[in-house]
Amino acid sequence: MTGIEYIKQSVSKLLHNDSSGHDDKHVFRVFENAMNFCNELPQANRDLVAAAALLHDCDDYKLFGEESARLLTNTSRILANSGFDGDFTDNCLKIIKTIGYSKRLSGIIPDCVEGKIVSDADMADATGIIGIIRCIEYRVHRSGGKEPFFDPDYLPTEMDAQKYKQITYCPIVNHFFDKLFRLRDLALTDPGRKCIEKRHKVIVNFLENYFDETNAPQVWKDLLAQYAAK
Repeated sequence: MTGIEYIKQSVSKLLHNDSSGHDDKHVFRVFENAMNFCNELPQANRDLVAAAALLHDCDDYKLFGEESARLLTNTSRILANSGFDGDFTDNCLKIIKTIGYSKRLSGIIPDCVEGKIVSDADMADATGIIGIIRCIEYRVHRSGGKEPFFDPDYLPTEMDAQKYKQITYCPIVNHFFDKLFRLRDLALTDPGRKCIEKRHKVIVNFLENYFDETNAPQVWKDLLAQYAAK
């Protein structure tokens, strides 16, 4: 069994039962996105991209808490048993410490092409139809289904990492404006940018129809038009 195959099996075992939109299916989609981006960026180390993509959510603070996220407890354990050497492990851990929306809000940006690829691959899976589905899964998971699908009185605000982590109320459509629509401007590679841009338009189209069919307040149609025009 190769190191990457071992990581795949370990990640699947760890995340298979997740119901928040961060399960192994999400991880494997990020892996596929990352491998596709590598085809246009041949200078990247494909094994390093693969490992970081597969492991990027194994210590997500939303799933495992802040201590696990800080120590990368699960990630370190899996890598230690994967057969990869110390340099590879250190580089993989370094990348994973830079992946995630809240980290970007803190000004943390991957500094190697492998990290940039994984970051874009992860953000791509938060856009498009998959992004809409995952947003629904996550907000229902967090609220127990008690939040409305859309709250027209909850207007988007400027977001920093601390505020983002402390959000307790954010209906699904509102979350599109608090996070999903902002991902396009965070792309770090050309293939990632093209992918996210295409999927961004899918969400815009979805909301144009939703706002039209529900006769949403004009302020929301105007906000959406700003993201559609860019």
